[in-house]
Amino acid sequence: DTKVLIIDDLVDTGKTGRAVQAMLPNAHFATVYAKPLARDLVNSFVTEVSQDTWIYFPWDMDVSYAPPIRDGVGD
Repeated sequence: DTKVLIIDDLVDTGKTGRAVQAMLPNAHFATVYAKPLARDLVNSFVTEVSQDTWIYFPWDMDVSYAPPIRDGVGD
């Protein structure tokens, strides 16, 4: 009997979580942050946050250049 643990940093709308559960229905799904729209998908979580809370993860905080959406904007 193989046991699978899925760990995610955040469940938000549940789209990814539902796809993973369809592939691995018996896996234990754990997350750090659970939002209300997907809270029912996880078996365990650290904390629940409101649906409109934006979480800044360290790996998303790197400064990088973003080119303008169209030519001439920002010149």
